[in-house]
Amino acid sequence: MADLKPNEVEQAREHFEIYDMCAEGKVDCADLGSLLRSLDLRPTNATIEKNGGTQKRGEKKITLEEFLPIYSQIKKDKDMGTHADFLEGLKVYDKAENGQMLEAELAHVLLSLGERLTDAEVDEIMQCCAGTVDEDGFIKYENFIKNVLAGPFPEEQKDK
Repeated sequence: MADLKPNEVEQAREHFEIYDMCAEGKVDCADLGSLLRSLDLRPTNATIEKNGGTQKRGEKKITLEEFLPIYSQIKKDKDMGTHADFLEGLKVYDKAENGQMLEAELAHVLLSLGERLTDAEVDEIMQCCAGTVDEDGFIKYENFIKNVLAGPFPEEQKDK
């Protein structure tokens, strides 16, 4: 927590209070991922679980004092992908080196690599972020990356 600046602690406190549904000074660990993402972090589900996140509501709750070290650690983690990381990863699928890849190939990547998504999640992401698909089935993957990183994030929208 010593790594956090006073304004970061205050911002974390404000976001924490939003997710403190019962006004008891605690947040349900099922909301840990949403809380961290509301603070502009992008931890994986595995990272959230490793730091105490749960799938079911009511299993566990944390206080702000318990949350701040988690926030600090995840903020420092370098495991989060950047725009450049994602761009480099998708360039592999850009056979013509023109900034485009097949929409179907991108959907396949999302379904089969890394932290795998469900068909419904991929459909939602593609609908929100893929942009225009040309007549040959290609999309501009840099625009896709920008749209994904900009949000909105569906799980956060459902919580509000």
